Amino acid sequence: MDFNIDELIVQAQSADNIQRETAENQLLSSCDLDSSAIFNALVTVALDANHDLAARQFALLSLRKLITLYWGPGFESYRNTSVIDSQTKLLTRNALIKLCLDDQIDKKIKNGASYCIVQISAVDFPDQWPELLQIIYESINNQHSLNAISLLNEIYDDIISEEMFFEGGIGYETLSVIFQLLNNENSTIEAKIAAVKLFHATLLQMSAMDSHSTDKRKFFIKECIPKALQTLGMLLTKAVDFCDRNQTILIGKIYENLVLIKNEFPKKLFAKEYQLSFKNQLFTDLNNLKDYYISYLSSDNQDTESFDTFNECGIYMIDFLTSLLALPFTEQEQTTIVDISLVLCTIDLSTAEFWTSDFNEFVSKETGLQASYSIRDQINEFLTSLADSHLVSYFTILCQRISAILSNYNDSRDSKILESALYNLQNLFLNDDDIEISQYNDITNMVGVIFNLETNDELLKGRIILFTPKILEKFMDGIPNVKELVQNYLLKILQIVISIDDPLLQSCSLISFMSFTYFVELPSVMGSEKCVTIQESILSIINKVMEDAEEDTFGLLVEIIDETIKINSISSPNAILQQEFSLLMTISSKNPDNIQVVVESQDCLQVLLDGVNLATYESFIQVCMPSFVNVIKGSKATHYKYSPLLSLILEFVTVFMKKKPGEGSLPIQITEYMFEPLVDILKFSTEEETLQLTTDAFSYLIYNSERSVVVPHLEAVVHILERLLSIDVSDSAAMNVGTLIVTILTKFSTEIQSLIPVILKAAVTRLINSKNISTQQNLISLLCLLTCSDVTQTLDFLCQLQNESQDNDLVCKVLNKWFESFEVIRGEKKIKENILALSKLYMSSDPRLSELRVNGDLIPYDGDLIITRSMAKKMPDQYTQISPFAKIVKLFVTELGFQTRQPTNQQSIDSAAGLVNSHGHDHDHDHPNDQDDDDDGWEDVDDALNYDKLKEYIEDEEEDVNPAEYGEDDSEEITGIGKIPQSVTQLLVESLKQFTTSDSNNFGTIYETLSEQEKTTLTQQLL
Repeated sequence: MDFNIDELIVQAQSADNIQRETAENQLLSSCDLDSSAIFNALVTVALDANHDLAARQFALLSLRKLITLYWGPGFESYRNTSVIDSQTKLLTRNALIKLCLDDQIDKKIKNGASYCIVQISAVDFPDQWPELLQIIYESINNQHSLNAISLLNEIYDDIISEEMFFEGGIGYETLSVIFQLLNNENSTIEAKIAAVKLFHATLLQMSAMDSHSTDKRKFFIKECIPKALQTLGMLLTKAVDFCDRNQTILIGKIYENLVLIKNEFPKKLFAKEYQLSFKNQLFTDLNNLKDYYISYLSSDNQDTESFDTFNECGIYMIDFLTSLLALPFTEQEQTTIVDISLVLCTIDLSTAEFWTSDFNEFVSKETGLQASYSIRDQINEFLTSLADSHLVSYFTILCQRISAILSNYNDSRDSKILESALYNLQNLFLNDDDIEISQYNDITNMVGVIFNLETNDELLKGRIILFTPKILEKFMDGIPNVKELVQNYLLKILQIVISIDDPLLQSCSLISFMSFTYFVELPSVMGSEKCVTIQESILSIINKVMEDAEEDTFGLLVEIIDETIKINSISSPNAILQQEFSLLMTISSKNPDNIQVVVESQDCLQVLLDGVNLATYESFIQVCMPSFVNVIKGSKATHYKYSPLLSLILEFVTVFMKKKPGEGSLPIQITEYMFEPLVDILKFSTEEETLQLTTDAFSYLIYNSERSVVVPHLEAVVHILERLLSIDVSDSAAMNVGTLIVTILTKFSTEIQSLIPVILKAAVTRLINSKNISTQQNLISLLCLLTCSDVTQTLDFLCQLQNESQDNDLVCKVLNKWFESFEVIRGEKKIKENILALSKLYMSSDPRLSELRVNGDLIPYDGDLIITRSMAKKMPDQYTQISPFAKIVKLFVTELGFQTRQPTNQQSIDSAAGLVNSHGHDHDHDHPNDQDDDDDGWEDVDDALNYDKLKEYIEDEEEDVNPAEYGEDDSEEITGIGKIPQSVTQLLVESLKQFTTSDSNNFGTIYETLSEQEKTTLTQQLL
């Protein structure tokens, strides 16, 4: 084969797209002809130190891509055009290992080779490459190779299975190497860091152990963990200099492993004496870390790298401290923890400048949306994890520290430590348990002093604003004049920030306002007049913050608008309503690609429209609809290709069409104004999401419009239906076509009588061929409507369609789709309509259904072949075949079991209050003294009954309703079926009782075919 690998590499890295693509294609076609030659050539370049670095990198990058295409059939993308000979594979493996284990080689070359090794080992290890780990082990033991440890870590992440680790002896070999490195005084600190990282990978493997694990595995772990604790403890006892970055990294990684052992392994493996010993060591290390940070804060050289290392180490240390909270802590130890926390939570200069120079970053952090995690966050986690028995102690110590700071306050000296103290106290209030105190006057006095403190520290001012509602919320049940305090402090906060030009403090006031709304019903506490004042202030602040807002801040602003809208009342001034609407439209249009903003804006608009009259609704329409239509028309040139702004507008249009004012119809002018733009999209768009959204908006437009306004346009509506049901529109794009059909049949069945069979035939065909579960569920709403209207006529239609199509399985296909959909459907309204329709189908006892067989339970594969994922995709699932009546019973029993497993409201309350233990039992019933009180005169029915006994019980028992049910809020979806007052559980129980007592369709026989679990569910829930 005639090619020059050096020329190909140069051309493949060219800035000229054509030249680069030509070279890449030539490389691929050459590999198709002789992959061995190409691999040998690329390996030669990678090994040759005389080639420039870029060429060697490209050679390894090419190998990385080509391995999956040519190495062997173990890769899904294997091309099978040219086989790599065994000698080339051997050469390649050896070359990659040589490159990867050379600690002197360039890091980019090492990383490229390492990636290729992991790829190859995924298919070759251990059978074709048995010596791989031995080579790595020798490199670690003999040279303390960091690259070898790093490679072994990567292999653990991707290749080593539990069987390899435990039964294959790899775990033992690896741990031996790790302990040897960690106990060797001559090992470099870099090698020890790498070894501790590798130990973490082995711990993750071992943490998969459970009660079903073999005794051999359990014994292996019981031997390993104590030895690991001794080794890690020994490393910690050596003097640590936190100014040394590597030592700090090592300490952090050790504590990371200790957290994993403490939290993920059986308690008895981390004996109490070990915990106490490590606790003492932890206090030493935390004090040293505190001292280091104090010097760091006073240093002029606060470099980012040192801070990041300190931060990560501190996170793991505090995390380990949290894991030890079950141990007893003396008052002195608690005081030490508080003092350490105050220092470690002090904001460093870089972070302070970062937040004050860009308030958006501060907002992201305070609202929990920033990806970074700091030691402050970890201390927050510690404080919220404290048991209620410790809360008062920590609260008291923190208050003492704050009082001491305030008693001799110097702003330049104390502002940062006070901010840290308030931050800690604020996080302590996030703990779910109550803080039992008696002197509430001390609380109100402290709040007053803190709130009125004069400071020039912007972050301290912001913290005071954020802290105030949190302390009032924590003690709201004990503070006698809390209502008055809420009024005063909320109004004062808004008065302070509205007059200054400080977006950070203005943002703090908005977050603070949100905190107040969490525990205060503002209309009842503030009164209508003050509520209007608050709304005006909040909207004014939003308007100011919005100017420089970015990303997460926009999401906060929409949340604030939502809370402001919730204060609206019948007497709210129209100016406030208009301003709320205007700000909502402005913010959302600035951020149509921000998912949080889009979702919350829709919810916000719905809440706003819920409380307005026709005049206000029309005024909103007049403001926004012209711009909406302009955007829609402007998108016509691209055939309504997806854009974030178009998508947002269609979402808003849907809300407007859905939330018509009052009980009447949409204003006629709105229907006429929006009809043609929506029709045009549905005629010409090929974009799936655009068609989904527009179909939804169009359905609500038709459903909520006057019949007389829509009737002249019915021909256009039918044409839209034809397109959505045609093969020209994808399954996903037609996701909401079922709703549109239901809307048309519900409102215009008389006008389109002659077209109904054609529409239904197309809908059934779409359902049978549909792969998209959402599309299926939407079309099944149509089946539910038809079945609830007339079961027999629906079956007549399906059977007629089966005869016409000459598809003898058509009805079975429809029923299978229906039953499959029911198994995954969510949303209370959808579940209810399905239960109602399927109950009618069952109680019809139509003999045509008795003759059919539908899919029952999945039959597991029981052959001798090992089925890979790719093979499984090609193998069709096999099911038992049962009658539709039996399937409906099984579906109902399964759904009943699911619904009744959800906690009731009272159970949720009890659980939150600590009244229910992990097994779901009332604590009061766990006492031995209560044993004699079990017999309360009722006969316990805990197990499955036979059918006759079940029937007898049901006829005698009163109905017992469990209202626990969960699902999406679909209450406003168009179904054509009226409101169903019963809960999901009630419907299921009523239906199954009816099946049972009537013995329709031989229910007794069906009952006997149920599993023991299904029988038990039925027995327990029907009685």
